[in-house]
Amino acid sequence: MIVTHAYRFALDPTPGQVGALLRHAGAARVAFNWGLARVKANLGQREAERAYGIAEDALTPPLSWSMYCLRKAFNLAQG
Repeated sequence: MIVTHAYRFALDPTPGQVGALLRHAGAARVAFNWGLARVKANLGQREAERAYGIAEDALTPPLSWSMYCLRKAFNLAQG
């Protein structure tokens, strides 16, 4: 028999911690949007190339969607 417990905690951050939490959430959203735009651009490019009749083996290389690959590409892009 499996028993699952759930706990709920309330945060009571200081004003400095509130700012840090907001900056973290904003940075995470920027990174997510960057990755999403990159994946969509790659898919769009490949679809356009297919519409032009380019052979499958000559298409723009597919982009890996793994968290590791996107994180590595984001870090490289940020300098």
